[in-house]
Amino acid sequence: MAQANTYQQPRIYIDNKEILSDIKGSVNFAGNNQVNKLRVKISNPDMQMDALLHKKIQFFLNNGSIDSVPFFTGIITNVVPSDKQIDIDASDPRFLITGKDGFEANLTDTNNYDGYSIGAFLHSFITDKVNVNKTYIGLDMLSDTNPIKSLTGQRGARAAYDWGRRLIKEVVDDDNTLEPLTFFFDMIENYTAPQLVIKKQKSLDTIPSMIFSYSDGLISYKYTRRTPANTAVYPDGTFIYSSRPTGNSVTKIKTSQDRAKNRELAIRDVLISQNSPDEITIKTSKGYELGLGSIVRLNVTEDDISGNHRVVSKNITFGSGMDCTLKLNKEPVKLSDYIQ
Repeated sequence: MAQANTYQQPRIYIDNKEILSDIKGSVNFAGNNQVNKLRVKISNPDMQMDALLHKKIQFFLNNGSIDSVPFFTGIITNVVPSDKQIDIDASDPRFLITGKDGFEANLTDTNNYDGYSIGAFLHSFITDKVNVNKTYIGLDMLSDTNPIKSLTGQRGARAAYDWGRRLIKEVVDDDNTLEPLTFFFDMIENYTAPQLVIKKQKSLDTIPSMIFSYSDGLISYKYTRRTPANTAVYPDGTFIYSSRPTGNSVTKIKTSQDRAKNRELAIRDVLISQNSPDEITIKTSKGYELGLGSIVRLNVTEDDISGNHRVVSKNITFGSGMDCTLKLNKEPVKLSDYIQ
C-alpha cells in the first residue's frame, strides 16, 4: 500500500507576506499550453478589506521538506469574500498575454514580426509590452523550437501568447519518423520570476523520471482507450496506417501545394496520434514535483498500460491532507481547439 508523506506544510504568500490562517485549495497544471491556476480558501474574514486583486501570490508545497522556490507563482484574478473565508483565484503570468483581455499583437503589412521565430517574438513582445516596470514573465530560459517556426507572413490581431500557441502546434521534430515529437510551452518556477520556456516532447524510450506501482506511490488508476487516427486524407491521396483493427479513424491534415509534402504530413500526423492511444489518470502519494512532459513508468497488471507514459497534466489538492492526480499521454482537450 502506498504511504503518504507525513510532512506537509503548504504555505501561501501574498506580496511576499505569509498568510498564517488555515488554507485549503488546489493548484492545476492543465497542460496543452494552458495557463496554470491556483484556487485557495483562506479562513480569515479580516482580509476581505485588503486590496488583494492583481497582487502576486506564491504557493509553497513544502511536501517532505521546506521549499526554497515556489511551487506556483501567479497573479490574483478573482476574490470572493464571505463571513467565514475568502476565496481566491490566481493564474500564472501568461494570463497577461492570452485571451480577450491579454496584451494584443496586431500584425499588419507595416507592423509585424516577419523573420522572428516563436521564441524571439515572445521575448521581444513581453520585454516591450509586459515586463516594463517589473518582471512578470521571466525570459532567461526562453529558447526556441527546432525546427524554427517563423512568423513571416502572419497577419491579424490576437493576444501574443495565443499567436505562440497557434504556431507551436505546427512544429514537429520528425528526425525519428516513427516517433515524431511536438513542442509545448511551460512555466518553470524561479527565485525571481516564473520562467516561460519551450519544451520538446521526450521520447517514450527515455529513462523514466519516476516509477509507480501499488507498492510505491500509486494509489489508484483509471484509463480510457481511444481509437487513434489511422487514416489521413489529403488532396488526391490517402495514407492508411496498418490494418486498422479497431476500425476507421480519419484525420485531415493542413495541406500545402506540394503533394509529396502532403503525404509526409499525413504520415507524421497519424504517427503522432498513434504514439499516445490511452488517456490515463493516476492518483499518487508521490510525484508532486514532476514537470509536464516527464516520462513515468506504470508497473501494473494491465498489459495495455503498463510501461512508459508522458505526464500531460497535474492537479494538487491541499488542506487537511494532500493529493496528487496525474494525467498521462492524451493531451487535455481545450474548447478553443474546436473554435476556428
